[in-house]
Amino acid sequence: MRSVPFLAPGLAVDFSQMKADSGKTKIATITIWALVGLAVLILAGLIMFWPRKEPDPVTAWREGITAQVGALARKDWSAATAAEGTESLGAPARITIHHSGAGIFSAIDRGTVTSAIKAIQDTHIGANGWDDIGYHYIVDPFGCLWEGRHLDRIGAHAGSLELNRGNIGILLLGNFDLQEPPPAQLERLGDLLAVLQGIFTIADSEIYTHNRIRIMEGLTPTACPGQHIIEWLESRRKKR
Repeated sequence: MRSVPFLAPGLAVDFSQMKADSGKTKIATITIWALVGLAVLILAGLIMFWPRKEPDPVTAWREGITAQVGALARKDWSAATAAEGTESLGAPARITIHHSGAGIFSAIDRGTVTSAIKAIQDTHIGANGWDDIGYHYIVDPFGCLWEGRHLDRIGAHAGSLELNRGNIGILLLGNFDLQEPPPAQLERLGDLLAVLQGIFTIADSEIYTHNRIRIMEGLTPTACPGQHIIEWLESRRKKR
């Protein structure tokens, strides 16, 4: 042991012990970092080589269309899970437009809109005995587009099983005999129709009002989707 001159008398520093302790600390530090590095390599290997579940082709197709049209997902309005075993929509070949009817609906706040959509689903499932909300898309007064029934599943909106096959159902929130549709709602409807027509090659002649498609099949007439939407669709068809 060697004394250090500037320390008080009787005090001494054992440098050999300090060197030994320092060496042990370095070894411990190197060991820890080596273990951390090994753990990182193992985790990276698991991420790279762990078997990945391939997405279901139908789900991938459906979600791709939802992204293309810019619709908010079902979970955003707290949709109940649809019943299993619903018949397939088939190849989309026509579109039918509806309004929610009843009283005037002009709400644009998200809470009121999502509650309204959820109430429609509850009625369709609980009162009508259907497996889900009847429509594939819903457009609110603010111009937001919501995903309804899954697009690969046949809807419940046109009036009969045969009419619903290959038929995309679009619901506009509001009563368009009593109120004029807001510009934002019409703009979103127009964009949605254009995208769907482009994806599925649907002609303007295959876009129907609920009333028109019912009459065409000999069913009871209805006021749906209201005179303002009927006029808008006629004007759109002439412009194209």
